[in-house]
Amino acid sequence: MIQIPISLESVCGCVPSTVADNSAILSELVGPAKADAIVKSTGFPFRRVAAPGTTVFDLAVAAARRAVDGVDPASLGGIVAVTFSAPDRFPALSIRLHHALGLPPGAAALDLSLACSGYPYGLFAAAQLAAATGKRVLLVDGDVQSAHVDTSDVNTLAVMSDAATATLIAPGGTPATFAFLTDGAGADVLRCGTDGKIRMDGFGVFRFVAGPVSQFLKEFCAAAATPDIFIPHQANMYMVRQLAKSLGLENQLRTSGERFANPGSCSVPLTLASTEGAGRALFAGFGAGLSAAAAFVDVPPTLRRSLVEA
Repeated sequence: MIQIPISLESVCGCVPSTVADNSAILSELVGPAKADAIVKSTGFPFRRVAAPGTTVFDLAVAAARRAVDGVDPASLGGIVAVTFSAPDRFPALSIRLHHALGLPPGAAALDLSLACSGYPYGLFAAAQLAAATGKRVLLVDGDVQSAHVDTSDVNTLAVMSDAATATLIAPGGTPATFAFLTDGAGADVLRCGTDGKIRMDGFGVFRFVAGPVSQFLKEFCAAAATPDIFIPHQANMYMVRQLAKSLGLENQLRTSGERFANPGSCSVPLTLASTEGAGRALFAGFGAGLSAAAAFVDVPPTLRRSLVEA
């Protein structure tokens, strides 16, 4: 485990205004009975879907501007972006946002592509950058997954949604604790390959979460602390509730999947932005890789939270 002092100052989520009704859409593909079964098993009655032509940059810049409201962007030491769906292979999404937000030329810009486990990893990178520069750092996390979904594949169509978030952190404060788990042998369980489409073995993901991830988080909590708040990646509502139960954290669990489905790694900060609660929080991401990451972070009562549509 690794500890780095970090202060959360603001978090903003941005979701598309279009709400997709999973029951209606799936009924046309597989019939009402099977559609209802899929919605019940995932816990996702609705998804937020970006309009054609909308990219993760559009959602991310809206979230970022709200997150740095009242703060001079020229004072930031850098920006870290977590995404797999940037519109360009390069330049990096972080560089596009760096320019749009007016960060100084000396501020670092860095992209990470980790999919489901990305938010704790992003916090780790942002915390290191904040500690090194002594300045605030903006962490952006988001994806437009609908552009990478095979509309004939009900396993992903009913799950993957779109969103972006921005978290403003400052150096110092209460030490955050980080830990990581990697199993590349399961790389094909959940992947977005050269065809640009997301392919998922749902049972493979479930086995990873119910086994290695559950044990990883149990050991992490035993070595760190029992959290006041538990925000896992919103991969599937049944899955996250079972995970919380296995950890004895049902009462601490916070979710947003019922409203936004699974927008990728930004499901963690999106939940943080759209729910209440302060104290010691356990953030957990898990999935594609196979990969998992966890962070114990203090959520202050002064944290500025907001949610916008674009």
